[in-house]
Amino acid sequence: MTITLPLTGNLAERLQSEAAAQHISVEELALNILYDALDMEETFPTPEEVVAKIKATPPNPAMIRPATGSLIEALKARQTDPDFDLEAWEQQWELFEAEMKTITSANDIAEGHL
Repeated sequence: MTITLPLTGNLAERLQSEAAAQHISVEELALNILYDALDMEETFPTPEEVVAKIKATPPNPAMIRPATGSLIEALKARQTDPDFDLEAWEQQWELFEAEMKTITSANDIAEGHL
């Protein structure tokens, strides 16, 4: 199969330079890059494989810190932020939600959902 690709910017020059440095044709270099890229995709594990590997990994005792107190007591004893203004935060949140609603509506219109 033969394909033709437009090369933008300095990509053609970079390919020629690299091909010359490797003493191969530009076509060979492009094929090598494609083969390498396709081979790389095959070596990436799926999310399920990653999760299975994590589940199969035994815990590292050096990474486990035993509790030094009660979580409930620590949460009860924590200090509140004196600079936190709930009313101002709620106003900002309302503005944020209104903006998100506007953006979502504009996206729906642009995508033909309305």
